[in-house]
Amino acid sequence: MFPRRVTRGALLGALIAVTAMMPPPLLSATPGLTAGELKAIFLLRLPQFVTWPAGQNAHTFCVVEASEISQLLEDMLADEPRGRVVRLLQSTETMTGCDVVFGADAALMASDDSGEPMLWVNDQPGYALDGGMVELARRGARIGLVVNLPALESVGLKASSKLLQLSDVIEGAADGI
Repeated sequence: MFPRRVTRGALLGALIAVTAMMPPPLLSATPGLTAGELKAIFLLRLPQFVTWPAGQNAHTFCVVEASEISQLLEDMLADEPRGRVVRLLQSTETMTGCDVVFGADAALMASDDSGEPMLWVNDQPGYALDGGMVELARRGARIGLVVNLPALESVGLKASSKLLQLSDVIEGAADGI
């Protein structure tokens, strides 16, 4: 998958540097990386651009159902875990203890009563418009971000200005992109 001479950390750092220079709202796919690899990288890096209440950090990445994304996350965290873990969730399992949730429906997010701030991310088209927090939107060979600010702020999360510059932003419940 990745050459052994270049660490994944170095590759991830380079990808973040490249994406920071890309014009919004789309981020170009890096040659040699699959869409799944790009999504996993975005998922690992998104918490760096979101502020949790009380200075909390994202350590637990919960993925609804086993998928390429969950395996890629586990592989990437094996190289540099920094206390981060991936947890697979079954459809009936509680999300308690999750910091980042990937793959859950926006309706499930609305019914979450854990009281814990969680960053909800999905790659399903229309996810952010349906009430989800962050959508990884595929547009041809590119992946863009759609951020639903009211959904983020409703649980006490704040998006950094860098994240908002690289994203399509939904600022009100009835607003479009």
